[in-house]
Amino acid sequence: MIYAIWLLRLGFAAWLVPAGLNHFYPLFPQPLGNVPESTALITALIDSGMFSLVKLVELVAGLFLLIGWRVPLALVALLPISFNVWYWDVVLQGWTSISAYYGWAILGANVLLMLAYHRAYRPLFAMRYDFTWPPSMEEDVR
Repeated sequence: MIYAIWLLRLGFAAWLVPAGLNHFYPLFPQPLGNVPESTALITALIDSGMFSLVKLVELVAGLFLLIGWRVPLALVALLPISFNVWYWDVVLQGWTSISAYYGWAILGANVLLMLAYHRAYRPLFAMRYDFTWPPSMEEDVR
């Protein structure tokens, strides 16, 4: 099972790194959509400058996944992007379109990897947390 998670992580990174890099160093044309709604969304993201931030997060988080550093943090940072890719590919482009497969694959990879790293997120769901400042050096940080 560890090899399957490793392969999924590297496959996800293999999509993220070129997709993020493409914005800063054009490798392939950026798809703008086939329907007016998807074209309007991607155009608004590009025109507002938000697309540059999205692509930077994709690139940096993809590199983190590739080298296996801060993987749980990278997956959390990628979750909103993965959801928006899914929304653009599935809902706006069409549930039966070819791009819908990519949307499901991206969101599915992100969610499956987060489930694989679920122990890293366990403290986030604690019912109570006793905050102390400054934090003690003896605290168990995992």
